[in-house]
Amino acid sequence: MALVVIKIIVGVFSATALWASGRYLLYRAPAATRAPPLTVSKMLRWKMPPWLQSEGRIPRDGPSWIIGLVTLALFIQPFTSPLLTGSVNWNVGLQISSTAMTVSSVDPAADFGIWWWYHAQGAFDKRRYFRSAAGYANLAWAEATTVDAHGTSISGNGCRHVVNNDGLPPGSVLVDAILPCINIHSIRWCHSGSEVPAGYWAGVNGKSLSLLNEDPFSFYIAGTTFAFAVNETRQTPTDKSVPPPSSMFSGTMAILLLLERKEGKDDTCKVLSNTIFGNIDETPYLRQAGNLSYSNCYLIGQINFTAGVTRSSRATYLSQRVVEDQTPIEDVQFEPNPWVRESLWWLPDLMSILAQTNASQLPTFNNIDAYAGGLVRQAYLAAWDSLSRGFDETGPSYSAFAYEPRLVAKVSFARVFPWMALCLLATVFGALLLGVVLRDEDLISDSEARREKTGAMASFVEAMASA
Repeated sequence: MALVVIKIIVGVFSATALWASGRYLLYRAPAATRAPPLTVSKMLRWKMPPWLQSEGRIPRDGPSWIIGLVTLALFIQPFTSPLLTGSVNWNVGLQISSTAMTVSSVDPAADFGIWWWYHAQGAFDKRRYFRSAAGYANLAWAEATTVDAHGTSISGNGCRHVVNNDGLPPGSVLVDAILPCINIHSIRWCHSGSEVPAGYWAGVNGKSLSLLNEDPFSFYIAGTTFAFAVNETRQTPTDKSVPPPSSMFSGTMAILLLLERKEGKDDTCKVLSNTIFGNIDETPYLRQAGNLSYSNCYLIGQINFTAGVTRSSRATYLSQRVVEDQTPIEDVQFEPNPWVRESLWWLPDLMSILAQTNASQLPTFNNIDAYAGGLVRQAYLAAWDSLSRGFDETGPSYSAFAYEPRLVAKVSFARVFPWMALCLLATVFGALLLGVVLRDEDLISDSEARREKTGAMASFVEAMASA
């Protein structure tokens, strides 16, 4: 519509300017620069400047130059429309909807009644939740475009949560939701035997760390890593009819990382030049042979972190099932929750499972710290998801805003600016034509001019007679 209006305005201006210029060249221009009727006719019909029609019509004064340039600019104008019409490309884009939809935090399959059985039959009723947690970890971290080369999240602060599938596309926003969160402050590896704290290695009973009756020291796949609370073991709650008490954690745990399984038992861990983590011989870390198998070579370290839940003011959907908090990790406000401590008891088993199944997809080469920290993060978040989705029968509802498709106009400035320049050119020369070359009588027809003169003469005679 705008282009049509522009064409009408340009057409009226062109007709007026050409007609007035023709009158000027025929009647008012100096005798030496006047144009013959045929030249003016071609100028009106074809918008052809007089000096392009004949070599002898080269402009000899300023007004003739202005008329020629105006005519040339008006000749170009009809051909500028494709520049403008082709400058806009319509693409499909996305934007956050302004209409909120309500989503539930509760898994429809949750059943707190199984919490009693979770304790009644040892590892039997626990395994299903560990398997679900391994699946949640893979679901949350499977998209390679959301992490950097070290496996660290680049799409948020790393606090990810598996939600119900409500059909919301990636990019949608969840507000004021309770999400599990962990902030890993530091990891320090021991450099010598004297640096190993008490309870981090000597006397550690692998089976006492496991809820599945699987000694994590018995695994020999390189990369198996597990963190555990020193000198603490999980105690069965006395009242299984209520969830555990709310808590959060901020402190240190021991962490062990299996570098490689070596054949033999005598000083085999001193030479580790070709492992999945690179050349360990170039590092100052202590390499310790495993408790059960002296051919398993471990790093011994201490990890410091804070774990709990947070009320996320804004979480972004990475997929239809996964959201991630967008609050900078240093600004996260941690809160206690019933499943925080239970999730930490899961770390030895679940971290071993994730490492052995490669569900974490974490890079290993020259990436020891990020790998170990990433496994702790993924295991804790997945454990909390599995426990909350498995046992929380009630919970809050949240507001979510869908990321919806929209038509987005992409403007090519390489086309718009030349169109504007050509329009400005016609405007400038038109202003010069009207302001410098033409007079009022050039813009009206001869009959109108005669009527104006007759009317003026009659008024003069009447005025004289009255006097």
